[in-house]
Amino acid sequence: MNIKKWIAVPLILLMVALTGCQAVGGFDVSKNLLGTLDVKSQQSTEKISLKLTPKAGITQGDQEIVDLINSISVTVDEAKVQSEELASAKGTLHIDKYNLPFEIALDRQGVAIQLEGAKKPYYISLNSQESLSGLPAGFDPYVYSKDVRDLTKTAAALVLKHAPNPSTISATSVTEEVYGEKDKVKLTRLHAELRGDELVTLVKPFLTNLAKDEAGLKELIGQAIDFTKNIASSMNVDGADQVTSELNTNKEKLVNEAYTEVKKYLDLAVAQYDVGVSTLYAQSPEIKTVLSSNTVLKTDMYFDEKGNVRKSVSDLTVALPEVDSLPVKSFSIVTETQSWNVNGSVTADKVDISNGVIDLNKQAELTPGATLRNFDANSPIYNILKNDLEITKVETTFDPKDDYYVLVNRKGTAFIPLRELTYELGSELKWDAAAKQITVVDDITGKTIKLKSGSKQAVLEGSTLTLPQAPYTDEYGTLYVPFKSVAEALGATVTRNSNGEYVLKRD
Repeated sequence: MNIKKWIAVPLILLMVALTGCQAVGGFDVSKNLLGTLDVKSQQSTEKISLKLTPKAGITQGDQEIVDLINSISVTVDEAKVQSEELASAKGTLHIDKYNLPFEIALDRQGVAIQLEGAKKPYYISLNSQESLSGLPAGFDPYVYSKDVRDLTKTAAALVLKHAPNPSTISATSVTEEVYGEKDKVKLTRLHAELRGDELVTLVKPFLTNLAKDEAGLKELIGQAIDFTKNIASSMNVDGADQVTSELNTNKEKLVNEAYTEVKKYLDLAVAQYDVGVSTLYAQSPEIKTVLSSNTVLKTDMYFDEKGNVRKSVSDLTVALPEVDSLPVKSFSIVTETQSWNVNGSVTADKVDISNGVIDLNKQAELTPGATLRNFDANSPIYNILKNDLEITKVETTFDPKDDYYVLVNRKGTAFIPLRELTYELGSELKWDAAAKQITVVDDITGKTIKLKSGSKQAVLEGSTLTLPQAPYTDEYGTLYVPFKSVAEALGATVTRNSNGEYVLKRD
């Protein structure tokens, strides 16, 4: 089962439902939807909830998982968008009986996330080597935000121009309460519904119409070339000047060549569409369930007199195929938003990072032990992580006859490669070349044990620990240690079951 398919379908449905709309009852849908791309600042609230519909007769364990997921929702009490570079949100994550407040702040440097009970906020750097992997040093994506916005708007306008309306769509005048307004507001309610099977029928006429729009396609291609040229001209890398010159000199030729290729593929897609859909259903019959009448997106968007979206409610239900490993037959996502102070003066909040952060770009800061240590032991999140999710729990079985784990018995003592043991326990290894010893740092407690190949004397938290036999290094340079003794020093236990297998456990 390919989970990417189930993720892609809701996104496609949402895109078509919100963009496949022409004029309805005198309401210019395209113009108003494109206007949402011009919003620079606003304040808003939002609620997102998820519901799984279980199959009949599922196990108690599966039902408990379904109930837990159905208890999850996110409420954003206030989101503030100050600009493209500055935004913040305060809200609560609801899980079962827990309500977990959070704060998020975004700026040009990164995203900071403060969770209740956390000693330090979590941080995602937008300028780190990881986030800018593959891009030239000093590359700043914010410099091109206007180009991206303009290109997006051109592409959206092209889609809006040619996407057919769904069969269920209407626009009516209403008066509604909106958060942040003292009086009721006159709004236009745009209602649309789109089924999965209808989506399949709408794609072909959309591609047909798009293939005929030479001017629109060339405009989009030309704008993409200009965007590429702007990026190339600002980069201090070999060949950038040559690329910029080529794009300047031969833009018209490049546009025509690109258009010819795009046109060819669009015509081919239209010609082969029906056969392609039939083939897809034959090869992946589960897709037909997802793209059926039981998959439905219902959306209501409320526009004010300036064309701003002030309220919206979307309910997406996706039917899932009959798969033994899948205990649910459908899932639904409901989102509700309200906006005010659109394009007004907004000041985003900040998350205090002056006392340090947990860097989500660094794997070493995300181990179970490091995660737990960042939360107060009495906080709800600590309890969820430790007791409900059991992130520190380890239970691994080692078969001494299995060559994969390479357990070795020496004079009645089971030895294991140290790296294998520390991998299972998430411990950190540090090599001291001068002392020719290795230090193991326990992930949960932070305790250390120092080991030397050939020496039975280890050092556990400054005290001598005598091992039953000395660690040794094999011909390949792998350090083997007494399994039970070192595991216990790291807070775990090792026992043998009735099959003679070794069982490594940590609560």
